[in-house]
Amino acid sequence: MDKPFAILEQWVREGRIRLSYQAAQAATEAAEVEPRDFSVEAMPGNLSDTELFDFAMKDVKALGWSAVPLHNRPPVEIQGQDEEQDALRVLEEFLRKGNVDIEDTAEYIEGSVHPHGRLYLDDLRSGRFSVRAHLDLHGLSLQDARFVLEEFLLASVRRGFTCVRVIHGRGLHSQKHHSVLKENIQRWLCTRRMSRHVTAYTSARRCDGGGGAVYVLLRK
Repeated sequence: MDKPFAILEQWVREGRIRLSYQAAQAATEAAEVEPRDFSVEAMPGNLSDTELFDFAMKDVKALGWSAVPLHNRPPVEIQGQDEEQDALRVLEEFLRKGNVDIEDTAEYIEGSVHPHGRLYLDDLRSGRFSVRAHLDLHGLSLQDARFVLEEFLLASVRRGFTCVRVIHGRGLHSQKHHSVLKENIQRWLCTRRMSRHVTAYTSARRCDGGGGAVYVLLRK
């Protein structure tokens, strides 16, 4: 085999040429490192997998376990989530502590029976009219409730009352939890017979029954 640079090694030994400091240092370090034979021929033959592993790991030193103690944390408890119940809980908490106006709820009703009745709705729902009398329709049938309501409104007009309160309930004890009286009262107040005495009506404030009662503003 042709080795054109082999003569250079001989000249270096004879001192005919000199290497730079960096090259000489690298050559010295390379000479100090004992080469290791990683060839396959260095491995004993006919070894099992376990013996081969032991042979490959013979120079490996175990580091041992760390002396730093581990922090034992309690296991995290995962609880099921009911989104509907959570929403109802938040809503209930808000209604207890929040300032919710009755007109912002689905229970609120109002109506202008007289053409000028809408001018009084703000004052009526705010409770600025003094309630002079009230009527409770709980437990009455529709027919009896309508008759009693007509007589009550007529008697209130005769006595010069401006604002009265009619309690119709929320229908919590009905089959469908729906206030039948509440719907019918709105229709009765707008009939030709009662509209002669009624200007407007709105749901009462919470202190007067909220969605379970109605203020009725009477005509003079």
